[in-house]
Amino acid sequence: MELNKTRWLEEDRCVLIEYLKSFGQPEKTEWSKRILNSKMDVLAIPTKTLHHIAQSITKGNYQSFLDLKIFDNYESVALYGMILCHIKDFELMKSYLTIYLDVMENWAHVDLLSLPITKDNQEDFIKLSYSYLKDIRPFVRRLSLMILFQMRKNPLILPIVFEHVISLKDEDEYYVIMMAGWLLSECVILYKDETLNFLRSYDHLNKKIVNKCIQKCRESRRFTLEEKEDLLQYKMK
Repeated sequence: MELNKTRWLEEDRCVLIEYLKSFGQPEKTEWSKRILNSKMDVLAIPTKTLHHIAQSITKGNYQSFLDLKIFDNYESVALYGMILCHIKDFELMKSYLTIYLDVMENWAHVDLLSLPITKDNQEDFIKLSYSYLKDIRPFVRRLSLMILFQMRKNPLILPIVFEHVISLKDEDEYYVIMMAGWLLSECVILYKDETLNFLRSYDHLNKKIVNKCIQKCRESRRFTLEEKEDLLQYKMK
């Protein structure tokens, strides 16, 4: 199938779906569906294959592809997410991302986003993160944290991470807690003294997030056995 089209038309919708099905692995469908915890149809296409398809589409008029809004299964939604991340204009990218928020429905739809964050637009992404954190949809809140995760190597982001964690005191959604714990564990790795001091200084943090953070740190190879034992003191009962 030609993927680098100069223009995607409505009649291409069914052709693309059949093309995607040709890469499906029926024997892995149920397993993939359980791992993703998805309510959508899942074709079990390898992620590497999906990325290759997305890259091929972006070589053509990919905005016209996005405009078709092909959301028939997990993979077609994933393609939309992968492709919108190629849009360099922040406002245009945001308009497509806003559509995506309504159709992403599992953790992988969030985690596959490689957002086009640059020095010029990082403030815009930070504002998005604050906005998404207040959303009633759990996967949008997960995306709020994923945005910061993708900016985690910038030390200026650290206080914002702490603010987010504090605001999630009453969070109880599993996939939000998992991402928050993962993000906080990365902060322990990158900014150990500051992050451990944060954990010591606040008595009313979300216990599940803190304990997930400590668990992720103890599972990491980036800590010595002695450091892993020391981290146990930060677990909350």
